[in-house]
Amino acid sequence: MLGKLVKYDLKYGIRIFIVLHAILVTACILGRILFMNRLDFNLKAEAYLSPLILFFSLFLLLFTGVGFGINILLVARFYKNLYTDEGYLTWTLPATATQQLWAKIISGIIWEFSSVLISAASLLILVSGDNVTEAYAQVAADVTKSLGMPITQFGISLLIYSLFGTLGSIVMLYLCVAIGQLFPGHRILCAIVTYFILSAIIQVLSFSLMFAFNIGPGTTAYLASRGMPATHYMITSFRLGGVMSAIIMIAAYFGVQYIMNKKLNLS
Repeated sequence: MLGKLVKYDLKYGIRIFIVLHAILVTACILGRILFMNRLDFNLKAEAYLSPLILFFSLFLLLFTGVGFGINILLVARFYKNLYTDEGYLTWTLPATATQQLWAKIISGIIWEFSSVLISAASLLILVSGDNVTEAYAQVAADVTKSLGMPITQFGISLLIYSLFGTLGSIVMLYLCVAIGQLFPGHRILCAIVTYFILSAIIQVLSFSLMFAFNIGPGTTAYLASRGMPATHYMITSFRLGGVMSAIIMIAAYFGVQYIMNKKLNLS
């Protein structure tokens, strides 16, 4: 039954998913052809720096918009399928609340992982022109020294961390929706408010832990790392972030499971 639930969840919004990423890939291809390939890095930086910053600012908004769209897709499916009129039919299926939750988590992971991988490939398309690679070759040694590793390895590390980070974010989004449906009215608004409150709490806890482990800005470990490769401090922060993500994911999972089993409210 779990497999069927995942299949149905993946069918929901497939067109929106395809359209969002088709726009992203197309924009990256056009951006490379119409802008990136025409850049002459032999000119002084002042000649292309401002347009380049504006160009990547626009693409940052595009990448962020696609990621936001996928999150909305997941939240909409979770809410509509479990907590609206459709939920009356959903809860008559021969599936437990735990199976329903895992179906949403698995389908969410597939959507998010696919989105991250497509986004990474799109970014690679955007910046892998001959002129860019030739210009980078001139500073590759300095970049590698600054990062403490080749930029390819650095990019793969970021990709892996991004994939891992999506796990906690998926379950937290579901927790916010589940908490929102506990209220008698304005459930969507309550879910949004819950998200911002939980995000603020997590940020405070993250900064507190960074200072507790002596890696926050201004701490001795932070100041000592300034003379080291950038990745030295980054990896330490990522490890702490990974632990935080795991804790959040576990706590959010049991929170959602409890609400779905004990506090389900479809009215």
